[in-house]
This record gives sequence, C-alpha cells and structure tokens, in this order.
Amino acid sequence: MPPRAATSSTAMHRSDRYPPISKTSDSAVWLLHAGDVAQWMVQLLGWLWLGQQGMLRGWAVAGGVLAVAVWWAMRVACRGHNWALRGSSGRVALLGFTTAAAVFAWEISPVAGLGGWPGLVVLGALAVVWGLWCALIETRTKGSSLQTGRSAWQPLLAAGLLGAVWALPEGSAGLALGLCAALLYLRDREPALRAHVCKSEQGEWPQLLAPSAMGLMMGTMWLGGDWCLGAGWTQAQMVAAHVALMAGGPAVLALLVERLPVLSGVERPSQAAHDHWCLGLTAAASALWLVGGTVHGALAMGLSSLAWAMHCSRPRSVPAKRSSARPARMVQVRRLALLLGPVLLLWVGLASAQLGPLALQLALVLLGSLAALLLLVSGVQAAKAYLQHQTI
Repeated sequence: MPPRAATSSTAMHRSDRYPPISKTSDSAVWLLHAGDVAQWMVQLLGWLWLGQQGMLRGWAVAGGVLAVAVWWAMRVACRGHNWALRGSSGRVALLGFTTAAAVFAWEISPVAGLGGWPGLVVLGALAVVWGLWCALIETRTKGSSLQTGRSAWQPLLAAGLLGAVWALPEGSAGLALGLCAALLYLRDREPALRAHVCKSEQGEWPQLLAPSAMGLMMGTMWLGGDWCLGAGWTQAQMVAAHVALMAGGPAVLALLVERLPVLSGVERPSQAAHDHWCLGLTAAASALWLVGGTVHGALAMGLSSLAWAMHCSRPRSVPAKRSSARPARMVQVRRLALLLGPVLLLWVGLASAQLGPLALQLALVLLGSLAALLLLVSGVQAAKAYLQHQTI
C-alpha cells in the first residue's frame, strides 16, 4: 500500500480504532455493536454452512473441505488491499446481499440437490463471493472490539444467534446473512466506524500460527464428525464445542485481559507478550497431539483455542516508519498465510482418506513445531541482546 504523506503513524493508529462510546454519536453506537455481532455471524456461518454443504455435496473431493478452503483463501488473499479499503460501501452491500440470496436459493431450491462436480462448482462460486465479502468487511472494519474489553459479549451473542438460526427451517441462514449484510452496509457508511488504514500492514508471520491452527480445527469440523462420534460426542455437541471455542474463548479472555489490570494493578501485557504466549500455547498443543489419545486431543484443542483467543485480544501497534520494503514483505506474509491456512487445510482433506484423524494432527504438529522454533529464535536473540548489554 503506498505511503500517505503528511500523516503520522500515531495518528493513523488512533484513527483506526473505534472511538470511545462517550465520544460516539447515539446514532452510531447501535451500529457499532450490531455490526460486530453481524461480522461474527458472517464468519461463523462461513465455517459451519460451507463446511456442512461441502461434506454433503463433495465429501469425495478433498474430504469435503474444498469450499471452506476456497472461502478462507479468498479472505486471506484479498483483505488488506487498497482496492478493498477505498471502494464504495455499495460494493460491500452488493457482495453481502449476493451471498445471502445465493445461500437462501441454495437452501430452498433444487440446486441444493446437485451432487458431484456441478454442485461443487456452484458451491465454489458461492465461496468465492462470500470470501470477497468477508475480505472487504475485515479490511474496512476498525480495530476489533475484543481489544477494548467493553464489548466482549458480542461474539457470545453471535454464537447464540447462530444456534437459533441453525435450529430454524431451511432458508434461515440466507435470511440471517441478509440481515447481516444490511447492518454491515449501514456500518460501512458511517465514516467514524470505517477504517482509514489497512490493518494487515501490521501483521508479522509468527502471528499467523494461532489463527491457522484454529482455522484448521474449524475447517475440519464436519470432516472430523465421525472421529468425534467415535469418542462419544453427538454431532450437535461437536458443533457447539467448536463454536464455543472460536467465539467464546476470545470473548471471555478479552474481558479478563481488560479487567485484570484494574483488579490487580498489573500492567496489561504488551503485544510481544501476547505473541509469545500464542506461540507457547501452540507449541504445547503440538506436544499433546504427538502424545495422542482422546483426552490429550481435547486438551490440545483447548490450548490451540486459547492461543487463538490470545491472538484476538492482543494490542495492536503501527511501526514508527513505513519502509519501502514493507509491501513486498506483506506479500510474503500473505503467501505464508495461504500456505499455513487454506492450502494446509486442503492437504488435510486430501490426506484424511488414507490417514484419518492423523492428517489433522500432523498439520497441527507442523504449526506447533514452527511456533517452538520461533520461540527458540526469540529466546536466543533476547539472550544475545542481554549479554551485549552486560558487556557495555
């Protein structure tokens, strides 16, 4: 993204956060909250709905995870681009209502019965549009409410509404997405609630591991349904557990991170501390995956979900200066995000036919091993810096 002259990074950092509630107009407060709930709904429905339909229509192709992988890849590849940030609000509305209409038509029309490649092609096209919509939403949305603690209830409400939608007759998912599209369009039209700088420029590739691990678990939720049933879980319990881990964990942890400094007087952890915790939890989860067994697997999922929650609630910062090499580095980060996320999910789907649940475990062990390596490198660098400081 080209540099913007006469604009300090500090000013951009502050303008890219939600304003305090006390400084937000009454007409925008409800949009701030409703928009966050809608954004979580759109994301959670993407994991659940596309995963379920992929299993029903294309389980023989990559274990049914192809649609989720395409949707995830579009989100990663397109968010953070200048065209996504600078486009009109009408583009957000068009993609949102197109997604909602397509999901509604899929559920109530004969196209839902398409099997084989025709069904996969239609579902893949829907995943592309849905992924583009999500990419625009994530690019144009200001800093996450999870980083403020004041509205950490929103993912929980979205999860509860999702459960209600899931229990309603066919077509309810499309109607829910239509309502979300309307709310997100209205929020995008509010200049005070829209981002003015691409947040993806702040990312570092070590911060990709926790989201990738959570994404792999969500993407293989329906693929792993038989594995969970073998452990004595019902399908409803399996879905509820995954949604609770993805939405409930970040909400609870964000509130704790915000309240603990107030209650104990301890300073809030820095971004580096959050990143180290994420890496440590991801590495510890991989060790449990290597041990194997139902109990260790459940603990490993819990640790990976906690790492994801830490990632969501970490404080964000903008570098003091923009480097000319930054766009090239962000291209590399985006490529790594694609490899460690959608591509790895697709490999798990392909390999599961021969390896079963071992395919997912191996993928998560890979992410944990990378996290352990990064922690080791960080520790060596810290030790070298400390020794150099002592010799001065």
